Amino acid sequence: MNILIANVRNLESAELKVLAGELAKKHSVTVCSLEGSSRQKGNAFSYSGFPTKFKQISNYTLNGTRIPAYKFQGTPADMISIMLGNIMRHRKPQLVICGISNGISLGTDVFCSSNIGMAMQAAFSNVPCIAVGVPMQMGGHKEADLLPAAQFIAKNIDKFAKAKLPTDTFLNITIPLVKKYEDFQGVGISSMDNLTKMTRYVEKEDCKGNKYYWAQLVERKTADNAAEAPTAGMAYFKKNYIIMAPLTYNCTDMTSLEMLQKEIAE
Repeated sequence: MNILIANVRNLESAELKVLAGELAKKHSVTVCSLEGSSRQKGNAFSYSGFPTKFKQISNYTLNGTRIPAYKFQGTPADMISIMLGNIMRHRKPQLVICGISNGISLGTDVFCSSNIGMAMQAAFSNVPCIAVGVPMQMGGHKEADLLPAAQFIAKNIDKFAKAKLPTDTFLNITIPLVKKYEDFQGVGISSMDNLTKMTRYVEKEDCKGNKYYWAQLVERKTADNAAEAPTAGMAYFKKNYIIMAPLTYNCTDMTSLEMLQKEIAE
């Protein structure tokens, strides 16, 4: 299978190398990554005269195998769009994997996630895609900690590529960190939680007395009924279940649409 792996961390990050190394054992893998800060950029593009630069790395190898690799200066959306629309336009991947992300998105945080933003751009291009994330670790993870997650993706790669999802839909896969593959308790197919991981701005003052604001993420909290709700992803995730949620970029509220058509349009 021809697979594109896109990661917002650098080419040497464990999150990229472990997954690419595992999949390259049986598949044709291409990797791409960003240079510089790229977190929480969602679907942002580099418009208004800011070019997106890239460089192909000719000597990138994993486990002794040379793998096509590219690094970009731009946004996550820039990178995935250029890879699919330009660099790989004549050899489109059968599956795009965004991740492994150093951080998870199980609720409203999907709207600012760079990893989810890349997956959405792949869906725009009608290419099957999954977004993969594990709990955040400052500075990144050790390769051994990520191996079970990479093994899960590798074992199920054909299912992900052949899943009969609508063209505007992709899978968001959230994987707990476990010591060995057998520690996974199962897979939960879930809707997104109503989480409150939001950005707040703390007012501060510099040495000259000028005020400025520092962005912080509010502590993650689940909905009040999360412990009872059968689709509460976070509740199962904490029990070492892998959570998969189908996401779509169509944000239309169909229930309200039908209501407005009846009450206003008529």
